[in-house]
Formats: sequence, structure tokens, C-alpha cells
Amino acid sequence: MRIQRATLLLAIIFVISCVYIILYFKLFIPTPPQERSVTVILKEHNIRSEFWQTVSAGAEAAAKEAGASISITGPLQETDAESQLQLLKGVLKQKPQAVVVAPINDDRIMDELKNIQDEDIPLVIIDTPLSLKSPPAFVSNDHVTAGVQAGKVAMEQTGGSLRAVIISDFVTSGVSAEREKGIRQALEASSSAIYGTFYCSDSEERSYLIAKALIRDHRDMNTIIALNESAALGAAKAVKEAHRTGLVQLIGFDTSASEIRLLEEGTLNATVVQQPFNIGYLGVQTVLDLINGKKVKPETYTNSIVVTKANMYSPENQKLLFPFIDK
Repeated sequence: MRIQRATLLLAIIFVISCVYIILYFKLFIPTPPQERSVTVILKEHNIRSEFWQTVSAGAEAAAKEAGASISITGPLQETDAESQLQLLKGVLKQKPQAVVVAPINDDRIMDELKNIQDEDIPLVIIDTPLSLKSPPAFVSNDHVTAGVQAGKVAMEQTGGSLRAVIISDFVTSGVSAEREKGIRQALEASSSAIYGTFYCSDSEERSYLIAKALIRDHRDMNTIIALNESAALGAAKAVKEAHRTGLVQLIGFDTSASEIRLLEEGTLNATVVQQPFNIGYLGVQTVLDLINGKKVKPETYTNSIVVTKANMYSPENQKLLFPFIDK
């Protein structure tokens, strides 16, 4: 009988000891945190795209700062919706902890983003505004304000007597639509004339042909506002070919190497520059906050800077124009 009691007592002591050991390790020995993983899918993941390379650099910086792992991918061209669609389908199979997407404008992409939401994977959209019933958190340049800046600098360049055309990429482009909205807001209270908006299908050659015809048919036109790089480069070629540099003001957006050269030579009179590093950084920072259960703002906007030949050499603007060159 005594042996049974002793055995029972030892068993109880053993169980209590195990419980105390488990509690000790839980309370006083910290377990290593699970590594957070973020997948970033861009519109374009191409070393030739300075804009998207800078977005990538910002995303990587935010992940490194937070100790999270990150995978960045995307199509080789901004117009390749099919490739981006397949990448998004892959996300649903891999189920990363969080996803950041700069979506190409395509209904199939919207459907796939909704599928990601339905799987309760934290999702943040960057760069391109979307129309979803339950919109995810959004990080972008304020494209309407950027358009206002373009309209104002166009007015300044022409002394308030603006007779302009707008060359856009696609009628379906949400970014370009917001830029155009801002331009028209800036000009609505003035006597400025906009002869129309023309679409180049994101083709430099098509923009060149459009601008060439407009310069020929509207001799009083004094400004072309080009809403993206392809539109600006094509229009610049037409302006130079017609010997209208200085007579036709050219206002652009962004900062490719070709646009910077046009700015230096005076063919491009001003460009509205986004801060793509900040877009990538804030996109990843926001989705990491979602992983951690924090409340995030529905919309976060970065600012744009107007760069002209006169101010392009300031230290601040040099960092925007040449983000990968150590000063």
C-alpha cells in the first residue's frame, strides 16, 4: 500500500515538475519569432525600368529594416497582363503571409486580387488606383495633385496663355486619368485652351506621329503635356524635327535617362517626378503592419516634385533624378 502511495506521489511530482518546466520556458525563454514573408508583384520587373527598380529598392529597404523576407517579381513589360495574372495565380498556391501588388489595368487582374482577399491574405495595392467593392490599403503618388502641378507649370512656362494638347497612353489607364483630371483642375479657372486628349497606346512612335500631326495642324499650339515616358519621348522627337523647341513647351512625367537628357538640352521644359522609393517602402511597411494586426490608413500618398532645367542640379533633385548614384 505504501509503495502504491509513493508511486502515485512520484507521478504527481513528475507531472507538476513538467508543468512548471513548460511554464518556465514559455514565460522566460523567448521563442524565436516566425519570419514574416512578403511577395511583391510589380507592373514591370525589368532592370531597364528605373522607376520600378527604385520601387523595388524601397520595398527591399522596408523588408530589411523589419527583418522580413521579401520576394519581388513582375512581368518584363507593363502591358503584359497575362504574365502578371499567372504570377497572381501562383500567389494563391504559395500563400505568402502578405502581398503587395502594382496591378496592370485588366479585369482578370481585379478578379485575382479579389481571390487573394477572399483567402484572407493581407493585401496592399501600390501605384495604380482600383475599383474593388472592398478596396485594400492603397499606397501611391497623388496623381491628381501631380496633374495640378503639371498644369500650373505649363501655365507658368507660357505666361498664362496656354494652348495645349494632352498625349496619354491608354483611355483605360487609371494613373493617366487622374493626372489629366489634375491638369484640367489647374486650368479650369483660366482662359487656357486644351485642344484634346490623344492616346498613343504607350508607344513612342505613335506619340511621335500624333505630335507631328498636331504641330502641323495647330500652329498656335504652344504646349504638349505628355502623361508618361513614351508619350514624352515621341512628342520630343516631333518637336525637335519641326524645329519648334522653345516654341512648343513640353511637360512630362517621371525621370528616365532619356527624359533627363531632354531636360538638359531644353526640349523637355519640366517633368513631374514621383518618389518611387517611398512608394515601395510604404507599400511593404503598410502590409507588415497588417500582418502585425495594426490598423492602417486606407490611402497613403507620396508627393511629386516639379523638376526643370533651372532646378535639376539641386542636391535634392539630383537624388530624385539619379537614385542609384552615390553622391
